[in-house]
Amino acid sequence: MSEFISENESALDDVTSKGFLKSRRNRPQVRRRKRFKSSSIGRYLFYGLPVVAFVLIISIFVVSIATVKPVEVPFQDFRGNENNRGGQIDRAAPPVLDSSEDSEESSDADISTTTPPSEEPAEVPTTPEVEPSILVPSVPTVVLVPTEAPETTTTTTTTATTTTATTTTTSTEPQTTTTTTTVPETTQTGMPAKGSTQYVLNHQVNVREGPGTEHAIAGFGLRGMSLRVIEPGEEWSFIRTENSLEGYMLNELFGPVQPENVVEEIGMGRYMYIDTDAANLREEPTTDSEKITVAYRDEKVYQISTNGGWSRIKTEGGITAYIRNDLLRTTPPINPFVKTNRTVYVDTNVANVRKLASTEAAVIGQVRRDERLKELETNGTWSKVRLEDDSIGYIHGELLTTLEPAPSGFKKVEKTVYINTGYANVRSKPNTDSTILTVLSFGTSVKQLAVGSGWTFIEYSEGKRGYISSDLLLSTRPTEQTQPTETTKSTTKKGDEPTTPAPSSPPENNKPTTKGNQVVQVAKSLIGTPYVLGGSSTRGVDCSGLVMYAYNAVGFNMTFHGATGQAQLYGRKVSFSGRDFSPLLPGDLIFFSRGKWYHHVGIYIGDNQMIHATSRRGVHIASLMTYYQTPALVKRIFD
Repeated sequence: MSEFISENESALDDVTSKGFLKSRRNRPQVRRRKRFKSSSIGRYLFYGLPVVAFVLIISIFVVSIATVKPVEVPFQDFRGNENNRGGQIDRAAPPVLDSSEDSEESSDADISTTTPPSEEPAEVPTTPEVEPSILVPSVPTVVLVPTEAPETTTTTTTTATTTTATTTTTSTEPQTTTTTTTVPETTQTGMPAKGSTQYVLNHQVNVREGPGTEHAIAGFGLRGMSLRVIEPGEEWSFIRTENSLEGYMLNELFGPVQPENVVEEIGMGRYMYIDTDAANLREEPTTDSEKITVAYRDEKVYQISTNGGWSRIKTEGGITAYIRNDLLRTTPPINPFVKTNRTVYVDTNVANVRKLASTEAAVIGQVRRDERLKELETNGTWSKVRLEDDSIGYIHGELLTTLEPAPSGFKKVEKTVYINTGYANVRSKPNTDSTILTVLSFGTSVKQLAVGSGWTFIEYSEGKRGYISSDLLLSTRPTEQTQPTETTKSTTKKGDEPTTPAPSSPPENNKPTTKGNQVVQVAKSLIGTPYVLGGSSTRGVDCSGLVMYAYNAVGFNMTFHGATGQAQLYGRKVSFSGRDFSPLLPGDLIFFSRGKWYHHVGIYIGDNQMIHATSRRGVHIASLMTYYQTPALVKRIFD
């Protein structure tokens, strides 16, 4: 029976099972709840315990903070206590970040050592840990790398730029840090730093107008000269020297350390020309030094030496002074050649004759001292000459002279003689129609070179020679008792003494002067001399060069070449009105102006006439009554 029951139960189970499956297919799917197993409990413990521990730790930390009393840090006054550096800043060095007393000495030693700019900065030492019961605000500071740049600035900052460090302070006042910042010499790329001070390393370094050797040279710097980097570059940097010269210099030619054996100036020994309307000449190479005089455009000066920014020069009048290099140029004025067709002589032992008017031109021949040449044209610097073989070439004008050597009829006699009259003319040839080279006063000693018929060839200054009438010389030094008086000279004139004509009815206070008439006589002796811009010799003159030559010939030291300079610096003003020239005396200077500057000058010779030099006619006499301009100023040098 049991078996029957079992079979029936089995059959029932089958029916029930089939029905259950059928009904399950028709019901929606419901997610079963998983039962807890041993593996699930372990997983919850693994993740849950750390969370509980973290919550407990946070709770403990919060409770500890809430129960700790605040710590008050009292204010400490460090004034007068130099040994205690807590809270102080060494303005001469970067701040020390290590707060331990044991490391203070070593930190000071590190500060005094220069860190190369190319190296990476060392790690900043960390400060000691503080107790967790004290809240510590973070105070930013600036970490600096010391350099040897000479110029420093002091700044005050409250923000961090590189590294921050933690300090223990509870002051509620804003914290400020005073630091000494320096301009680095170079950047990490090796270029010089902008604004840094550098020094020229080589003997002489060119400063160019652009970053490359193809650009023109603006000037140069000398070894040891300081400069400021305005705009750095990889190879060339834009700089400004201590002499205010700006331009580009190759980076490898300067550095941050001033070299030994500094070069202050170098010798030049060449002629230069003023390249501005008016240039100040000073006692020292600085704009703060005393002004000696003024030089004017195209004036010729001798450049003795230069330091790259200033030149030491000597004017044709003999004044030695300093002038800025940017006011000079090497090229002479561009003057056209003018015809002369006169006889000149070689004034040096040997002179080269060149194919063109340039020292770079080929040499086509040579001439020797006292050789006679025919000068066809001149521009004041070069002379176009015809040689004895009819070949034509160019000789530098300074190697020629209009002074005729002693003729064959002269007998050589070398001894010292003396001027035995008030004033005596020295001429370029042994006749009274030749040019007056200078005027010598009573008692002046000269060297007698040769004696001819009525004339003596003399050397009146080193390298300067001329002819003088023999009856104006004495072999022994004359005394004041033997000097001829004005009355004697007016009744008996001998030799080649300067004349002293009396003007017709001059004002009572306008008596003619001997010196003034001498100036006129010298100027007249140059009639026919060609006009050469910047010239002041018998080879050629311009208007102010004629004045300069005439006044120097009579012993007045006129050093300025230029109408404006002569008007501003010499003589006293003479009043006149319109074209009434009765107040004027021979030798007075007459100036003409078109505005701010005086553009022309002449010498009054009397009878409403002046002698002057113009570009068209050279040295000649003109009437002031018919001259196209009315004089703007009259100056009298000899009273």
